[in-house]
Parts: sequence; C-alpha cells; structure tokens
Amino acid sequence: MTTLRVIIWFAIAAVAMLLAVWLAERPGTVTAEWQGWRLDSSVGVLLVAVVVLIGLCIGGWLLYRWIVGAPFALLEGWGESRKKRGYRELTQGLAAVAAGDAAEAQRHARKAEQLLAEPPITLLLSAQAAQLAGDRDGANRAFTAMLEDEHTAFLGLRGLIGQALREGDQSKALAYAERAFKLKPQTPWVVHSLFDMQAQVGQWKAAQETLETGMRQKVVTADRGRNLRALLLVERSRTCENDGNDAQALAFAREAFGLAPERIAVASRLAELQIKTGDPKRAMRTLEKAWSLAPHPDLSELYIKASGESDPLKRVGIVRRLAAQKPDDIESNLALAQAALEGGLWGEARRYLDAAGGTNPTVRVCRLMAEVEERAQSDQAKVHDWLSRAAHAPADKAWRCSACGAHHETWRPVCESCGAFGTLHWRAPGTYAQVLPPEARANPALGMNTVNTVSGG
Repeated sequence: MTTLRVIIWFAIAAVAMLLAVWLAERPGTVTAEWQGWRLDSSVGVLLVAVVVLIGLCIGGWLLYRWIVGAPFALLEGWGESRKKRGYRELTQGLAAVAAGDAAEAQRHARKAEQLLAEPPITLLLSAQAAQLAGDRDGANRAFTAMLEDEHTAFLGLRGLIGQALREGDQSKALAYAERAFKLKPQTPWVVHSLFDMQAQVGQWKAAQETLETGMRQKVVTADRGRNLRALLLVERSRTCENDGNDAQALAFAREAFGLAPERIAVASRLAELQIKTGDPKRAMRTLEKAWSLAPHPDLSELYIKASGESDPLKRVGIVRRLAAQKPDDIESNLALAQAALEGGLWGEARRYLDAAGGTNPTVRVCRLMAEVEERAQSDQAKVHDWLSRAAHAPADKAWRCSACGAHHETWRPVCESCGAFGTLHWRAPGTYAQVLPPEARANPALGMNTVNTVSGG
C-alpha cells in the first residue's frame, strides 16, 4: 500500500512539472477590467492565484465546521469514555463472578448499570452476582427483566429454569423450558431439559414430540432416539392399559419392540400384554428373541408363566429351550440352575452354577450354591463356606443408571437419583465406558446427554 502511494505522488508531481514546462513554453498575458480597475497578469500567476483562493475557501469551510461541531464532539467523546468505563466495570464484574467474589461482583454490576445505558448487557452480570451472593429474589428479578429483550430472552429463560429447579418448583421449570423450546428448538440443552422434565412428570406423548423434534434437528442421534422412543411407547402402553384400552396398549408395545427388541423393559412389556390377551405362544417367541439379545431373570420368569407349565421337572426342559437362544451367557446358566434347583436336580444345578461362576463366582452364584447344598442336605460347613464367599464375591449385574451410577432394585423409566429418562441398564458395576461428571448431573439436561448404552435396559 505504501509503494502505491509513492507511485501516485510521483505521478502527480510529474504531471505538475509537465504542466509548468508547458506553460513556460507558452507565455501569455491576462487582462481584466472591472469598475474602472484594470488588472494585467500572466497566465501562470493567475493559475497560482486561483489555486490559493480555492485552498483558502476549503480552509475556511473546515474551520467553520470545527467551530460548529466542537460541542457535539466533546459530548460524544465524553459518552465514549463513559461507555469504555462501563465495559471495564462489566469485565471486572464477570471476572469477580468467575473468582467467586460475590461482594466485588455486585459492586461492579451496580457501577456498570450506572455507566451503560444498555440494561440487557448488565442484567446477566447482576443475575450472576445475585446468584453468587445467594440472593434468589435478586437473581429472579434480573433473569425476568432479561425476558423483555428479544436478544436476552433465551438466556433469561435458561437462568429461570435453573432457579426454579434449585427451588424445587418443577412445574415452573417445565413452563420456562417450554417457552425456551419455542424460541430455539434446535438448541441441545433445551431439548434435553424439556424432554427429561416431561418424562419426570409422566407427559409421555409430549416427551415423544420433543424427542422427535430433537431427532429432526440432529440434536439426538438416530440410535439414541430409537431407544428413547421405544421406552416412551412402553410408558404410553402402560397408560393405555390403566385406562382399560388393552388393544392400544398392545399396539404401542409392539411398536416399541420393533424399535428396540434388545431393551429388557420393552420385551417384558410386550410379553406381559401378549400373555394377558391370551396369546402365550407369541409371548414365548417374543421372549426367545429378546433372550438372544439381552438375557435377564425377568424374561425367564415370564417365559415359564407363558408356558403354563406347573411341573418343576418339566419346567427345566422349558427353560432349557429358552437358554438355547444364548447358551454361553451367565444368565442362561443361572436360569437353568434355578430351574434345576426347583426341580430337585442338585447335580444339574451344581453343574450349571459351576459354568456360571467359573473361577470367580458372583454373589448370586454363591448364594444359589449355598441353597443347593442346603436343599441337598449336604454338610452344613459347605453351606457356610458358600455364604462366606458370597460376602466377598464380585457384585452381580443390576439395574444401574448410566448417567449417575445409582443402583435400582427394579427397572423404572426415570432414575430416582438424577431424574434422567431411559438410563437404567442391566450392568455389572464399573462396566460403563463413560459416566457424566457431577456438574453435568446437576443440570436439568440429563437423559439424552448420557452415554449411549443401548442394550440391556
């Protein structure tokens, strides 16, 4: 850019020199008469006089503009200085919030409000400072004021959702989340928060609509969405059954099983309804398919129920047919051991338990082995030995939340510990690839944020 300017100035100077030479080679005179006055001059002098006159006019105009505009410039400069100081207070206030200094943050927030004529900018600092100081009313006022500006309304709603959840007002938090969802349905935390809150209060249909929107917006992965939709259909099926609409309940259960046959809760729900509606053979086929994907004790109990067999010895053969769907799984051996135990086949029960326990039997295997020895009227020392081993044996699979790790005795759609939906899976302790950190579990967005563990739930 500098080189270009130099070239331009050289070009201008060259043109001026050529013009001066051209005028010197062509001398002439100019005569002007006006009101009895006569002026004689050369052409060169006249041109110089014209240039000087133009320069004086330009200088006079600039001086006039400076005199007229000086007060406005001073006011503008003062306002700019005030704005700079306001932004400096705002920055220092945010730094104080980050440092956890509530008093300092509130002091800077007050100064920023005085210096800046832009309330939306300072409201966030005021709200965060109030939160830090434990002033819930002040934080609510600031977040509510943010709703009046379209640029800060969404951020204000997020703050109000957090405030409502901290106060335990779930209905208010849900109302704010619905408003935020209408503003920005493509935002992940909004979809996750609204979905979990709707699930927590049993709004299954609304939660399904939210989930489908999240899938269209690519906020929820297709695989995760498939699993969650199946579990929502299970709950809608329960609602229909409670209302006396078994046909619709069965339709929802079938749709759920078509989406996620590997989910134990889904397979159990369909089999229960098939048994209830008088179709036990179809229920057995459903359970066989489910067992091949994810064996579970509840499935074996339903399978025996669907068979209608009451003879303990014949039940062994029935369970053997189910276990054949996945013969090497520990649950298959445990189901066979339980059936053999109830049929009085102590040798078979020991054999299946040996296969299930291997070199490091779990608590459940040890207790079943102790029961076998007791029923077989073996030496009581063996019973005590197995019970002693059970006290130090590895834990069995159980219903555990993949979001917070909480243990549950039975499957349920919503974790009682963290409130996440669809995160309970049949797993041994410590088998998750990822568990959300505590700060993530404290936020309202939990269910669809969790690790994508798709089988066994």
